[in-house]
Amino acid sequence: MTVREALAWARAQLEQAGLSDAQREAEILVAMCLSWDRAQLIACPDAPLAVPQRRRYECWVRRRARREPLPYITRRAWFYGLEFTVGRGVLIPRPETEVLVELFLRWAGGTGRSAGIPMLVDAGVGSGAIAIACLQNAPHWLGVGIDRSRRALHIAQINRRKFGLQTRLLLTQGDWLNMVRPGTVDAVLSNPPYVLPDEWDALEPEITRYEPRAALLVPADDPLQPYRRIAQGARRALKPSGLLAFETSPRLAPLLAEYLPRWGFPHPQIQRDYSGAERVVYATKP
Repeated sequence: MTVREALAWARAQLEQAGLSDAQREAEILVAMCLSWDRAQLIACPDAPLAVPQRRRYECWVRRRARREPLPYITRRAWFYGLEFTVGRGVLIPRPETEVLVELFLRWAGGTGRSAGIPMLVDAGVGSGAIAIACLQNAPHWLGVGIDRSRRALHIAQINRRKFGLQTRLLLTQGDWLNMVRPGTVDAVLSNPPYVLPDEWDALEPEITRYEPRAALLVPADDPLQPYRRIAQGARRALKPSGLLAFETSPRLAPLLAEYLPRWGFPHPQIQRDYSGAERVVYATKP
């Protein structure tokens, strides 16, 4: 099988599976399989795939045709200009989450820095993308990433090592902020579940079949439960004037902004994402 034949076969398989950008995804998969870039694919269409490469490529294409997300297959995802390792058991970093990082960096670069070495907590750290992107761009900060999932923490450890942050990012298993000492934290960031039950069936199969449901779906009878628990923990853990910032959905953002003052965070604000949707709700501790 040549590169040209591999691309044609994959494109047909992926189009049959209903994927709208089958050609681009076929190119990504064969390039990853060969450790090539796209220019090499164009320049060498008649280059053959070795038998192990062909087997791996065919396996990857069949997985993608079953609608497994491309980042889970390649184990790579880009976020805030950084390449992260991802896999089953953690959410795939998304562009809209970069708004949370940008908000933190603006705040940390302004009035948010306290005396001494400031500390951020990523509650529900997942792959580590949020915490690592923040620390890479705020080199005077330290961080703590907390997650209940051992699988998530394993992937976060891989990424922490990849970016050389072993001494700046502590990863620990826990339930939101229960284990954080009072008055020790300068910023709490979190991307809790925010998909409402009535939205689930409309999501792409890449999400509903493969991404961790517990990290996506809010409790039907109490959709603000994770936010309330994090806010209550942040109220205890944060220093005065410390930042609490959530990524959430456009449907939950106004409701969250309404309730944050009741949980001890007056004057919340809402930041829109690149598409104009209300995406990040934030406030500071009095």
